[in-house]
Amino acid sequence: MKHYGTGIAFMLTLAASTALAVAPPAGPRRNALTQAEARVGQLAGQTKGGPQQRLLLERQKIRRLIEDIDAGRSVDPSEIDRALQNAERGF
Repeated sequence: MKHYGTGIAFMLTLAASTALAVAPPAGPRRNALTQAEARVGQLAGQTKGGPQQRLLLERQKIRRLIEDIDAGRSVDPSEIDRALQNAERGF
């Protein structure tokens, strides 16, 4: 019985380490979000007042999307599209 417990523990450890070692690829969407974040940050630096605050909020939303992608959490593609469109038109 002890051998079964040791074998099961070994298999669980092996499975967990394999799952952690495989990271999903970043992909072109993440790169586009990074560029959009930089663009919105640049625009925010060139404005003042209310428009600047809206741009900073948009940059924060984009940063959260990037963090979710990096962490492997699911991200709604429509949120990514909306963020990219807002960044493209300058919000």
